[in-house]
Amino acid sequence: MKVTAKIVAHLSDEGRLKAIATVCLNNEFLITGVRIVECEKGPCVFMPSRKTNAGDYRDICFPITPELHGQIKDTVLEVYHSQGEETVPAE
Repeated sequence: MKVTAKIVAHLSDEGRLKAIATVCLNNEFLITGVRIVECEKGPCVFMPSRKTNAGDYRDICFPITPELHGQIKDTVLEVYHSQGEETVPAE
C-alpha cells in the first residue's frame, strides 16, 4: 500500500503534542488529525480519536494489520523528522 504523509502543523509550545499530520492511503483515502506526541522513547504516532460520554478516548480509525500500522508510523515520523522544527501554521 502506498502511504504518504504531510505535517499540517508543528506545535512546539503545546506540551507533549509536537505536530499534526494528514496521511493518504493509495491516493484514495485521507486520514486527518494524526498526532505526533513526544513520549519517553521518543516521538510516537497516534491515530485520530474522539472523547466518549464516559470520558475515555476511542480511535476513530486505525490500521488493522501490524504491517500497515508500521508503514503509517514510519512514514509520518520520516516526514516529521525531515521537516525538523520548521513552523507550519495550524489550520
